[in-house]
Amino acid sequence: MEYLTLGLVLSKERGKEADSNLRVYTRDFGGVAAISRSLGKITSKLSGHLLPGKLVSVRLVERNNGGWQAVDALSVGSLPATAETLKFLDFLEKVIPFNEPDRGVWEKVEKIVGQGKVEKADYVDILDVLGLGGSLAKCVSCGGSVAYFLPKDVIFICHKCLARSFSPEDEAIDI
Repeated sequence: MEYLTLGLVLSKERGKEADSNLRVYTRDFGGVAAISRSLGKITSKLSGHLLPGKLVSVRLVERNNGGWQAVDALSVGSLPATAETLKFLDFLEKVIPFNEPDRGVWEKVEKIVGQGKVEKADYVDILDVLGLGGSLAKCVSCGGSVAYFLPKDVIFICHKCLARSFSPEDEAIDI
């Protein structure tokens, strides 16, 4: 089966030979892992469209092994190529459920791409839509006001408790 949907490219890694492994958050399927054949070749027409931070109209084909293959894509928008954008894409990849669409999260993602930048409040909004209570959260250790979210542990923590914890500060999302 073949599907055409909108998606935000979260990450791209080199696969076998000239293939690439993609993580894409889609409107209709939630997060998906897809392979794209020959994306690393210099003659690839898709390579400029399937970059992290690009909002794309992507054609996905179901593979026999249950996975996905991205066979066509066209950019319709993008986030700027900044460190904050990469941090946001990594955050999405860690917190969104894969293979489960969520219209509320998708609408937030589309809004963020439309405004062209990621703000602190966007993290809290997405955590609220996912039901993690970002706006109501308290520090897991002391019950104080929250300064960070740790996606790896799915916890909220204040600045003092993060300094005392064994969690690296670069993994914490400043909210």
